[in-house]
Amino acid sequence: MCQSLKNILRLTIKELRAIRVDRVMVVLILYVFTVSTWMVSDAAKTDIENLSVAVVDEDHSQLSARLADAIQPPLFTPPAQLTATEAAVAQSRGDQVLVLSIPPKFEESLRRGDPATLMILIDATAVAQAGNGASFLRQVLVQTVSDYLSPGAAQVAMINVVQRNLYNENLTGAWFTAVMQLMNSVTILTLILSGSSMIREREHGTIEHVLVMPVHPHEIVVSKVLATGLVILVASVLSLELVIRLGMGVPVDGSLALYATGAAVYIAAVASIGLLLASFTQNMGQFGLLVIPVIIVIILLSGGMTPLESMPDWLQIAMRTISPAPHFVSFAQSVLYRGAGPGLVLGELAAMAVMAGVALTVVLRRFRKVLAG
Repeated sequence: MCQSLKNILRLTIKELRAIRVDRVMVVLILYVFTVSTWMVSDAAKTDIENLSVAVVDEDHSQLSARLADAIQPPLFTPPAQLTATEAAVAQSRGDQVLVLSIPPKFEESLRRGDPATLMILIDATAVAQAGNGASFLRQVLVQTVSDYLSPGAAQVAMINVVQRNLYNENLTGAWFTAVMQLMNSVTILTLILSGSSMIREREHGTIEHVLVMPVHPHEIVVSKVLATGLVILVASVLSLELVIRLGMGVPVDGSLALYATGAAVYIAAVASIGLLLASFTQNMGQFGLLVIPVIIVIILLSGGMTPLESMPDWLQIAMRTISPAPHFVSFAQSVLYRGAGPGLVLGELAAMAVMAGVALTVVLRRFRKVLAG
């Protein structure tokens, strides 16, 4: 047992040295956990901000001018005053996402008590921004008309609904995107780094040198998982603390030690999957073609980009059975967002641990077959 642990330690150090001299891989790790995390979180937003709006004012009344003035930053850009023809051309070019059309005699109709209609034309090619933007614009218009026609009127309601947002009071999308991008980076780099360690030795011919040493296949596999896991775990924790918490100002209040524990278990499972994929390929080109669809499926169906509950029931069951990613996303959200303790995430930890054990067992059997023939 002691000799086996020594062999694993020596092989792990060898793997770490191989990663250190691989400058492309080192640069990739640094970029993904710093610049990429920041850029994706800060730039890829679906929040409403500076949404382009045009106003077609055919009423030219005091109320129509008040409506145009109510459309203000930061939700919207200052509205452009266009004719109906100009607005149609601008929207067909993609210059305006929303167009507010105010019909003639709009204010006059309201003052007579007659029904009046405002039309909002939406460029639905920008699905999220257009839908949310139209909802916000409708609220602004209704409130402005109400304040203009009945200033200071008390509104009495039988029920007073009070809404409070927990864990993200201002619904800041970057807070969610930053942590989920970190989860995606852990998945992608763990698969690539673990698989490339196997392919690199096969292409350079060093795997034969290792096999003539007095080591066992399980020692080789465990050392690769440990080396990959150590690098990715340290990088993810530093990214969480330095980039996301300090740099971006995202309030991560959960236990860092608990997150590191869950991340270590998840990385072991994903690294085993990467080694398993590498065992079916002969070079990095083949490995890249095989790992890309695996990465896409794992990330898209993990629940980090779209809610897992919105997927078909059979797909939810399948992903929770064969992939550790949904469990890790649920674990990370509970710990980092809601500050959950070990008791609340024990089920997710156990599921990831079982998957890591199964993946290691499968890759060991596959690795022995590859060495044997």
